[in-house]
Amino acid sequence: MGTTSGAVTRKRFRYRNYRRDDLDAMVALDASCFDVPFRFSREAMCRFAEAENAWVILAEDGQGLAGFCIVHREQSVGPPIGYVVTIDVAQRWRNQGIGERMLSDAEAWVRSWKCVGMMLHVFVRNERALRFYERLRYRRVGLQKSFYGPDLDAAMYWKDLTSAQK
Repeated sequence: MGTTSGAVTRKRFRYRNYRRDDLDAMVALDASCFDVPFRFSREAMCRFAEAENAWVILAEDGQGLAGFCIVHREQSVGPPIGYVVTIDVAQRWRNQGIGERMLSDAEAWVRSWKCVGMMLHVFVRNERALRFYERLRYRRVGLQKSFYGPDLDAAMYWKDLTSAQK
């Protein structure tokens, strides 16, 4: 599993790496952020967070978990890419820069592994998430029908992370 350079504090949030004892809080936050077809089971969350190709960052406030992001380094047909498995921010902490900070750190991590870009899927009717990624210069590159289940399509987003596109 990849790591960051350690715990960093910004405003009232502390950013740090994943530990196995974070799993229950991550599953609970995921359940509060997403409806059933979009949330992960405990087993899936563990598998994603503890995969060899995973990088996980958590944001904490004084009361607990404020957000987390899981990214995988993936081998594609060409050079490796990053894949955003999930990014979750507690409702009360949205619009505070947590998601943007975690995603920026994730992009830096995948760049360090010589990845050329970042890919993700997002539910086509999740307008807030679509606007978030587009604001951060992710561009829609496709549609995956029934990605989340019958009639639950995902927009595919890509961000070029080569030196010219930073």
